[in-house]
Amino acid sequence: MRRQQLLLLAALLLSGGFSVAQDIHFTQYNLSPMTLNPANAGRFEGTARIGGIYRSQWSSVINNPYSTPSAWVDAPIIRGFRRQDWVGVGLMLYQDRAGSAGLTHGAFKFGATYHFAFGKKGNTVLSVGGHYGGEQRRIDINRLQFSDGFNNQGEYVPALSMDNGRVLGSANYNDIDLGAVFFSKLNKTMDFHVGFSIYHFTRPNYSLIGGGAGPGPGPGPQQGFARLPRRYVTHGQFNMAFGERTSFSPTFLFQTMEGNDEIVVQGLAGYLLNKEKDVTLRAGLGYRLGDAVNLLVGAKIKDLTIGAAYDVNISDLTIVSNYRGGFEIAANYIIKIYKPAVVKPKVLCPRL
Repeated sequence: MRRQQLLLLAALLLSGGFSVAQDIHFTQYNLSPMTLNPANAGRFEGTARIGGIYRSQWSSVINNPYSTPSAWVDAPIIRGFRRQDWVGVGLMLYQDRAGSAGLTHGAFKFGATYHFAFGKKGNTVLSVGGHYGGEQRRIDINRLQFSDGFNNQGEYVPALSMDNGRVLGSANYNDIDLGAVFFSKLNKTMDFHVGFSIYHFTRPNYSLIGGGAGPGPGPGPQQGFARLPRRYVTHGQFNMAFGERTSFSPTFLFQTMEGNDEIVVQGLAGYLLNKEKDVTLRAGLGYRLGDAVNLLVGAKIKDLTIGAAYDVNISDLTIVSNYRGGFEIAANYIIKIYKPAVVKPKVLCPRL
C-alpha cells in the first residue's frame, strides 16, 4: 500500500509538472498587485484600476506548457474613520494550467484594504488588507497513466490500475490571504514601499488523492487530506527621479512556500519620451536566484502601463530548455472620473 501511494504521488507530480510547494508567480510582480499583496487594493490615485497579466512557461520543453492568465479590478471607494484615511476593494481571478494531464489551479477572490495616511500631506501610508474567495484544483483523470495499468502487450488499460480509481477529478475550497504595505514619499523625487503578505492563511484541504471509501455521498473515493502550504511574500520598490526625464526603480521579491524559496532582484529604468503626451519608455534587467535572468521592457502612456518580460533560463534545465524560459505580457489602466468643481456666479453691484 505504501508503494502504491508513492507511485500515485509521483504520477501526479510528473503528469502535471507540479510541485506541492508551487504557487502562481509572475516575473512582472509589480504589474500584478493583487497576487503580490492583498493590501494593494485601492492603493493608487484614481477612481478605479483594471489590469491583467499572462504568463507562458516551458513551451520549449513540454508539449503542454504552463499558462497563467490573471485579471483584476480595484478601487478606493470611501473615506475611513479619519479624514485622511480611505478604504479600497478589489476583485481578482486567475487560472494556472500545467502539464499533459491538465492540472489546473483557479481562484476568484474579493479583497478589502484599509489605508492609514499620516502627516499633513499624507506622504506616509500604511495599508492593511485581505482576500477571501474560492479556489479549485482539478486534473483530467483520463490523461493519467500508472505503472500497474499496462497489460502484457504494453497497452494501457485504466481498469487494471488500482491507483487510477483513487485520483479525484477536482478539489474545491475557500481561502484567506492577508497583507500589509508601508509607503513613504521622501521628497519630490524619491519614494519607496515595502510589503509583507501571507497567502493560503487558513491552509485548506486541497488533496486530489482519494482517501478510500467513506460515509460521504455519491460513488467513488472520498477526498483524502492534504493542507495547502502557506506562501510568505516580502517585497519592496524604491523610485528615484534624475532630472525631468530619467528615473530608476530597483525592486526585490522574496517568497517562500514549504521550504522552497524564490529570490528576485530587478532594476527598471525609465525615460520620459514625450512630456506633453506623458509617454515614458522603460527597460531593465532582473535575476531570479539560481533560475533565470529577466529581460524587462514596457511603457507608461498617461494612465496606461504596459509591460513584457522574458526569462532566460540559466538553471540545470538549460540542457533541455536551451536557455528558453517564460514569457509575460501585462497591462493596467487607471480610470479617473472627477466631478468638476461648481463655481457659483457672483454679481457685483457697485454702489451708486
